[in-house]
Amino acid sequence: MGSKGVLKDVFDRGLKILHKRRISKNIQASEIYYHELSIQDILSRLGSIKGRNFSNACFIGPMAHLWARDIHSNNFLNLKGLTIIDSCKESLDFSLKEIKNLNPSFKYTGLYLDEENWSFPENYFNLIVNNLQLHWLNKIGQTLEKCLLSLQPDGALIGTAMGGDTLQELRIALSLGEQEREGGVSPHVSPMFHLTDIGQILYKVNYKLVTATADQKTLYFNDAFQLMNFLQSVGEGNASLNARKSVSRDTFIAAAAIYEHLFKVREGQYTGKLPATFDMVHYIGWKEHDSQQKPLKRGAKGIDIKTLAEEVIDEDMEYGEIQEYEDKVEIRYTKKKPDK
Repeated sequence: MGSKGVLKDVFDRGLKILHKRRISKNIQASEIYYHELSIQDILSRLGSIKGRNFSNACFIGPMAHLWARDIHSNNFLNLKGLTIIDSCKESLDFSLKEIKNLNPSFKYTGLYLDEENWSFPENYFNLIVNNLQLHWLNKIGQTLEKCLLSLQPDGALIGTAMGGDTLQELRIALSLGEQEREGGVSPHVSPMFHLTDIGQILYKVNYKLVTATADQKTLYFNDAFQLMNFLQSVGEGNASLNARKSVSRDTFIAAAAIYEHLFKVREGQYTGKLPATFDMVHYIGWKEHDSQQKPLKRGAKGIDIKTLAEEVIDEDMEYGEIQEYEDKVEIRYTKKKPDK
């Protein structure tokens, strides 16, 4: 935090845009990363939501055409309009071209825009989808608050971000390799979210019915250099402002050897491969609406647990009584309710 209490930026957003230019040149890797790790899960979660109208949606991030392709094949969202936002023009142009080839009559709009400069009117979208972009924001709270204002009542923000255990194997290998060759350690992988971080931020800016869950997915590579090339090709190179500008060749060689020694799969389907962990954090938050469930106010009379227990009648229910002896304690079970 600066001297006047202003939060300092963590990421170089301009550098991140340059990184994302590689996405449209490495389609196979990008489809694995943005579709298999994120879009598929977002669609699955949307498919489980019943009774909602998502006719006007906004998609933030690369490979929007993959999302459009999947919902077009089975339009369970009843989507009528789609706005695509991407901070990288090359990535945006690629998605727009692919969508046009998918369905020339599909109504869509593409905007070359950094989502931190969000400026849509209030109550505009039913749905905002964020595809692996939240963990690169500097102004997270402000951006999420702007998104909330642009949602219609009972509209949803849904997305996926990288969690704190992402690339844990690579972090360990690079740290040990650097310590071995250079006698010190510096950050090589950008800082990520923890599960509770996202939930707390969404609640803080007034999203309702917030849900955040996490799961780990693993991709396998021949060696550490293939993994690092993969990350570069999908635009996920380190964009931290405090990252080192260069790392010696010897350090990378040492890190690759350590990665293989510590983490190489010894048996099974991926024998000889190196695992890379991706800690996926999935989140959804809603704009407030009268129809939504609301928690009881403090002190309000809700369910009387004692009364509820007395009303539950189950002939097969067993009750336990504790019997104490000099040398032991036993619990005896009986279908007769013990005396009070």
